[in-house]
Formats: sequence, C-alpha cells, structure tokens
Amino acid sequence: MGTTVIIEEKAFLGVLLAAVEAFPGRFYGERKPKGATAEGEVHGLLFGQRIQRNDGDVVFNVTLTVPNQIVLERTHDGISVAAKHINKIREAIELFPAYSLLGFFHSHPYPADEFKKCSSVEPSETDRDSAISSAEQEEEEMLDLIFSITRLKRPTWILPQFPKPYLIHASCGVYKYTLACYSAVTSEHEESYGAVDNLICTTAAGLQA
Repeated sequence: MGTTVIIEEKAFLGVLLAAVEAFPGRFYGERKPKGATAEGEVHGLLFGQRIQRNDGDVVFNVTLTVPNQIVLERTHDGISVAAKHINKIREAIELFPAYSLLGFFHSHPYPADEFKKCSSVEPSETDRDSAISSAEQEEEEMLDLIFSITRLKRPTWILPQFPKPYLIHASCGVYKYTLACYSAVTSEHEESYGAVDNLICTTAAGLQA
C-alpha cells in the first residue's frame, strides 16, 4: 500500500506564512519587537480528504492548513500546544463535510549557516512520538508535515529540487525551505512511522523569486 500526499496552493501558503511570521529575528540580526509573543517553531492542523483507492493506495488531499495561534511554549527548536486548542479548531472546521483532520504540520527554523537541504527536515523522536500518538487516537493513518526554513541575506533563486519522493526544496524571496511529509500508522500489534511514497505540491516547487 502506498501513500501519496497532495498539498494544494492555499494549504501550502498557510504553512509558509506561519513559518515566515514566526521565524526568529535573531537568526538574521534583528530583535523581536518588545511585547511580542515568542518566535520560533509553528504548529498547525492539516485538513482535507482521505481517499482510499481500489488498488489499496491512499491519497491525502490537503486543502486547508490552520496554524495554532495559542501555544503553551514556543522556542526555535520546539513547540507545545494544548489539546484543548486543537479540539476547538476541529470542532469548527469539521462542521464542513469537505474537511477531515489528516494530520499536523510544524516548522524547523534554522540560521542560514545551519540549514541543510535534507537533514533539516529529519523528524525528532518527539515528532515521531507525537505522530504515532495522533494515529492511535484517531485510529487512522496520520500525516506529519515538516517545513524547514531559513532566511538568506538577499532574494535568491534556486532551481526546485526533489532529492527524494517525499521532499521538495525551493525558495521564496529571501527564504529557502524544504517541505517533507511523513505518516504514522498504528494497529493492535504494531506501530510505524516513515516517509510517504510521494509528495506533490506545485506551489511549493514554483515559488521562485
């Protein structure tokens, strides 16, 4: 059984803009505005349609992303969100039949000299455990979308790259990023977490400046 994930334009832009807004200013020599909430990682929900094909493959069509605006803790290398606030978002969105919870996304912000095209989107043990916990709770395969991002000194154009079927590496203005997608599946006797078979997002690959 294979898993294909399609990220539609508005869904990707939701991830990109959330990560850009919260990108740590200290990574490029600017201070956070006085009184502003913490900068760092972002976290949010993925909504859309889960399609089971006759051949056994599963297609996830992600049409909506909703960043968590209220978090318990945010740093450059971690974020904590209350289940209460996740559930409040679900209660509203899932009133619309076209939107089912497909998983979650979060960002990995890096200083420019530490950003790596592939390794910056490698999941941590916390990422893995969180995704598996979600799959257990929902009793469904759940997505874990990771968006690594850095800020350059000037706008840079790079040719979109696809180092692996589940990775998209490109740029947008002064930001360079890699989008990666993993999924978690659990059953009564086992649990698994790994990269999806195919990630498709034409907007992520086409945002060049």
